[in-house]
Amino acid sequence: MSNHKEKQGAMCTGKMVDSGSCSSSFPQAEETSPDLLKNTPSNIARLEDVIDHCKARQKYLARTRSPSDGEDVRWYFCKVPLVGKELAASVPRTEIVGKGDYFRFSMRDSLALEASFLKREEELLSYWWKEYAECSEGPKSSHLTFDVASDADSNELDMVDEERVGVPVKGGLYEVDLVKRHCFPVYWHGENRRVLRGHWFARKGSLDWLPLREDIAEQLEIAYHRQVWHRRTFQPSGLFAARIDVQGTTTEGLHALFTGEDDTWEAWLGVDSSGFSGVGRGNVVKVRRGYSSSGSSKPTQ
Repeated sequence: MSNHKEKQGAMCTGKMVDSGSCSSSFPQAEETSPDLLKNTPSNIARLEDVIDHCKARQKYLARTRSPSDGEDVRWYFCKVPLVGKELAASVPRTEIVGKGDYFRFSMRDSLALEASFLKREEELLSYWWKEYAECSEGPKSSHLTFDVASDADSNELDMVDEERVGVPVKGGLYEVDLVKRHCFPVYWHGENRRVLRGHWFARKGSLDWLPLREDIAEQLEIAYHRQVWHRRTFQPSGLFAARIDVQGTTTEGLHALFTGEDDTWEAWLGVDSSGFSGVGRGNVVKVRRGYSSSGSSKPTQ
């Protein structure tokens, strides 16, 4: 047990925070302090400040004033554990996670995960798409990312593959490995659970905003940065919108539709024939960028 604690402490004070992309004000050696692992306003404010000083954060900021636009990221863990050597990138198999299948981390934990993610974003994204390409379903990473995979050196990928980027959560009882995207207990043997970064969200009817799978969210993010709503045309349904065909999914005919102008754009996921797998029988679901509570159009904690 002591060796495990020493290993965990080393990750929390070194690998997790060692990066030139963020402010050095992040207290490295103190991160293992139990008080800093609590979901308190002071810890939340401290981590928000860390994130604000991350260079990688800039591209995730809202670029329009549309109610559909936001920048709040939420991290989730899966209710069902991974099976054996199952890769995290292989699940969930539905485009939108099912309500009750994934649970949000506390605000403090979610911010800690995002801060650590942003500090080594390029390496972590490169590894993620490398793993995703190894799964039986889904497109290759070079088709979907902001040239992250093509820019990353293979030696960096090997380096990330050999080490963990560990982030303590749930008061230090669990740890998230951002490289493998799974969560596991620290002080006892337990199962690995898939961890998901929620950046784009979908809502159908009166349900909460649910996170989209990362590969789907990445394609919407690319469309967002390209401001595809400026290239709207009349669709067969008569809707004046820009259509983006979504790749890497078993749902045939899955696409996104963007309407409106810079400060009024809206987006939907739709299918040409049947409905979304695991979400419902409807053929259109509204999506937004950034987390929002179900009762408000503005991002919340």
